[in-house]
Amino acid sequence: MEEHKKKQSVLMEHVASMEYYQKGDEQPIQVFHDLNFEAMEGEVWAIIGNRAFEVRLLLEIIANARPYKDGRCVLNETGMMRKKRLILPHVYYIGSTNMMFQNMTVLEYLLFITAKEPGSADERKQRITKDLQDMNLIDLSSREIATLSPSEKSVVELVAGYYTESKLIIWNLARLYYDEKCILAIQMICQELQKQKRTLIFSSFDYRMVEACATHIAPLYDGRFLCNLKVDEFISTWDHLSAVIKDERAKEMETYLMEVCPQYEYRREGNTLEIWDRNHNFAAYDLICATLGKHYYYPKFVEQHPYCVENAWKEIRYQHEQSRKENQS
Repeated sequence: MEEHKKKQSVLMEHVASMEYYQKGDEQPIQVFHDLNFEAMEGEVWAIIGNRAFEVRLLLEIIANARPYKDGRCVLNETGMMRKKRLILPHVYYIGSTNMMFQNMTVLEYLLFITAKEPGSADERKQRITKDLQDMNLIDLSSREIATLSPSEKSVVELVAGYYTESKLIIWNLARLYYDEKCILAIQMICQELQKQKRTLIFSSFDYRMVEACATHIAPLYDGRFLCNLKVDEFISTWDHLSAVIKDERAKEMETYLMEVCPQYEYRREGNTLEIWDRNHNFAAYDLICATLGKHYYYPKFVEQHPYCVENAWKEIRYQHEQSRKENQS
C-alpha cells in the first residue's frame, strides 16, 4: 500500500512585512524580512518570541488577516493574494477573546457553532456535553460567556474551532496563561486535531502549555526564526541548565566553582547563580553539590532544574546574542 504523503498546511517563502520599525532618524527596518516557514497537516506548532507584536503579526499574516509586502504564502496548498485581507474559508482564526456572544452560555454558543452539522439539536447537545465532560470543562457549560476568565474564553474558542471543518486553525492569543485544567483540555483538543490530520498554529508565552500541547516549535527573535524543530528536539538541543543556586554568597560560590569546575558555564544575577553544562552531563548537579560541600558552602536554595522549553528558549536567545556581539566586535 502506498504510504500516505503529508500535505502542506502552511508554506511561507521569503515573506517580508508591510510594517517597519522606526527609531529616531535611523533608517526604517522591516519587522520581518525573508521569513521561511512550513507546517504540515496533523502538526501543532507553537510560535514563541521576544516581542508580542511580532508574534501576533506573524500569525495575522499566516491567517491572511494582514497583507505582506514580498514573498509567497500558501495555505492548505492554496495560494493567497499578498495585499488582500480576507480570512479564507478553510482557515479558522482566533484573534480575540471577544469573538463570542457574551450573553450566551458556553453550551448555547457551541450549539450555535455546530448548527449546520447533521443530526438534531438534542444529538448535538449530547455530543457536546460528552466532549466537555471528557475535557473536564463541563462546569463551564452553563456559565454565560461574559463570566468566563480570558483564558477560559480562549479555550472555549479553541473548542469552537475544533467543531468547524477548517483544516487550519490559527490561535493568536499569546499573552494568556493557563491553569492545569485548561492545559489538559487544550492537550486533548490538540490530540484530536492531529488524529483528524488538521493543523493548529498558536502563539504563546506560556511555556508549560507549549510543552504539553505542541508537537513543533518556532522561536521568533527580532524578526527572524532561530530554528524550527520538534518540541522535544528543541529542549534536548538547547536546554543546558544543570542547577540554580540562590544564596547571599552566590558571588563567592561562583568564584570558587569557576576555579575548581571550569568545564561549566556560570551566569550570575545578584544572588542567583545558574550553572550551564553544554555536554548534557546528568552527573553535573551532583558534582556541583559535592564540590560546594567540600568547601562548606551550603546554599539556602539549590535546584536541579528540569529540562524545559523555557530554559531552551533562554539559551538559544543567549547564544544568538553572544554570536551577534562577536560579529559586531
